[in-house]
Amino acid sequence: MPRTNVLHDKKSLDLNDRLKFDALNDSRITNRKRTSNYEKSPSRSVSGFEFIVIKTLLRLHIFQIGLKKYHNPIKALLGLKKMIDFRRSLNVNKLNRFIKSNGRYFFALNVPGWPSKSFDVFIDSLYARRDTVKDDNSHLLSIIFAITKKCPLRCEHCFEWDRLNKTESLSINDLHQITSKFQKRGLGQIQFSGGEPLQRFDDLISVSKLAKKGTDFWVLTSGYGLNNAKAKQLQETGFTGVNISLDHWDPATHDAFRGMPNSYNWVEQAAENVQKEGLVLALTLCATKTFTNNKNLWKYAELAKKIGAGFVQILEPKAVGHYNGKDVDLTLDQQLIIEKFFLEINGIKKFSDYPIFQYPAHHQRKTGCFGAGDLYMYVDSNGDAHACPFCQNKVGNCISGSIDNTISEMRARGCQQT
Repeated sequence: MPRTNVLHDKKSLDLNDRLKFDALNDSRITNRKRTSNYEKSPSRSVSGFEFIVIKTLLRLHIFQIGLKKYHNPIKALLGLKKMIDFRRSLNVNKLNRFIKSNGRYFFALNVPGWPSKSFDVFIDSLYARRDTVKDDNSHLLSIIFAITKKCPLRCEHCFEWDRLNKTESLSINDLHQITSKFQKRGLGQIQFSGGEPLQRFDDLISVSKLAKKGTDFWVLTSGYGLNNAKAKQLQETGFTGVNISLDHWDPATHDAFRGMPNSYNWVEQAAENVQKEGLVLALTLCATKTFTNNKNLWKYAELAKKIGAGFVQILEPKAVGHYNGKDVDLTLDQQLIIEKFFLEINGIKKFSDYPIFQYPAHHQRKTGCFGAGDLYMYVDSNGDAHACPFCQNKVGNCISGSIDNTISEMRARGCQQT
């Protein structure tokens, strides 16, 4: 079924009509269950004139949220400026593209797409963070939630290694309870991980179906078992995207890193199915010492572009989990190689048809970690709270304990990986 021509007619609308259209589109997009092919289309990069128009409309929408919140245009403008500065800090230089998927525009992997209720929730929380007088620990923006210990792979860098394939601690009711607790706090995004989260696929779908609107749901996966039927279910129950781990452009090297034959093929098949169902496709790369050089980074970028990824996240290895006690930290020269690549591919116009790359360690070294209950936190497969996946230091339990108290203590401790 072709897309309705309301999307094509949008270009002819004046500014006020566009904003009305966005409000209408928002109500359609944020339905937890999607039943039509309206939203189904592969994601694509948006640059040039379209990028400028959407960026202008996006900023106007953010200003309107601030104006509604404060009834004061000066405060709304100051808040908007702070968010622009925050966005620039994520990419360091001026970003020249968005990723468009299902009628929404994405500029960062950890920010909900616009227009949507989840984006508005996210922006409202960012505005609220300006009000230090009202800082009541309620403005967490995202969590990574490990819903299972099960995983058929034996990944070289697994941070859940010590809990892997042990008896499950979290019941389906626990999954619903934890999700509900965080949603009540106005959370804009939940990333479901594991283990391999697709090993609890029925429970994952159940959580999505019963969850309230206003939160973007992502799956962090190896791609194992993500066939077209499962990708279709994810799309129909309202998931935003899928982040697939791909740790080398060479199939044999990736398979060895993942400790399982055919892992690379699963990634390719999963990526194709994600694209087919119109979900946002992201890739995550663990850039090891042996991987990190200019040749490998650009070969990886070419592959990511070829398979249609909208985003690529580059993580540095940390001595936790399966890497515990090992010398895995990148050298300063290797960090600078990734930094140079990251700045070039995001900032130079001729690369505007490549995925948007994110390099969290770069930002962490410049301004500090986003974890430890500041912008996000990690909930492990026991329901225990940690500053981030790499800072494994239990602070509290998200089933039995108070999340407010947990976040307060977490912020006091900070992230040990800074």
